[in-house]
Amino acid sequence: MMELLERYLAAVAAELPADKQHDIVRELRANLLDQIEAQQQDGPLDDNQLSQLLLQQGHPIEVAQRFAPGAPLIASEDMPLYKTVLWHGAALMAVIALLKSLGGLVLADSINPVRLLLQLGFSFIDNFATLLLLVTAVFYGAGQAGWTKEWRQRQWHPARLPRYPLARMKLSDSITDLTSALFLLLLLWTPLWLSVEAQQHLPVRLAEGMEYWRYLLTFFAALSAAFALYRLTQLSWQRWSKWCYILDHLVFALIFAAMAIKGGVFTEPQQLSDGARLFWTHAAGSISYILLATAAVLLVLAIAEYRQLRRL
Repeated sequence: MMELLERYLAAVAAELPADKQHDIVRELRANLLDQIEAQQQDGPLDDNQLSQLLLQQGHPIEVAQRFAPGAPLIASEDMPLYKTVLWHGAALMAVIALLKSLGGLVLADSINPVRLLLQLGFSFIDNFATLLLLVTAVFYGAGQAGWTKEWRQRQWHPARLPRYPLARMKLSDSITDLTSALFLLLLLWTPLWLSVEAQQHLPVRLAEGMEYWRYLLTFFAALSAAFALYRLTQLSWQRWSKWCYILDHLVFALIFAAMAIKGGVFTEPQQLSDGARLFWTHAAGSISYILLATAAVLLVLAIAEYRQLRRL
């Protein structure tokens, strides 16, 4: 009977840190012997009865963790900050994956939704797996060093608390705006990252004398991307930030409407691939309508944001 007890204690000791094995096993042995002695008042225990007693104590690993809990990778008090970092990191990884996938389609001169989704999915999984390992390693090391406590309890003042805590910023809106602005910048500056041969096969390019649209859109797209990045660091809207968001929509609506009314902003390239030629055959005459529709959508969104602003 004692041999079975010692085997159980040895199994528990194997799951304990070396510096704690002696004291914990001694305490556990004393507790078990007290229980055995109490049950032996009704008669000596056999191996089956002792096995039932040990089963009631729990698995050796469970018992070891009860006496000496292992340190988690991420402490419970660090989990809110950890999840916030992962959410924002995942959002940025999604932006990078989407831009890479869209850029690949531009280079391939092919619009294939299935290919886009596959490239987007594999790229995001690859990037997020690396991010997850890196963020977890940083939080574990910082937690062991005691740095995360300073991260959680940053210096704050009641006067800096948001005036409208219920007017939460949506992460999805910020990510959508950031992706749109960055992709627009990529399209505007294809000469910087596309070869001359690839540029000649682009389905759409600015006509001669229309280069000022490139610089105008670049300026406001860069501002929009910077504002979207700023919003990723905020939790709630303020009146001034909501006004900036409305102005962002109105500026792009005005630019797209002006491009549509002026006409002749885009020209058909001399060398066209089959895909680009098909695009011009079906869509060239509709570009102005597409720009006007985009401007109308942005105007509706601006009106909706203004209604929310009045409720702040």
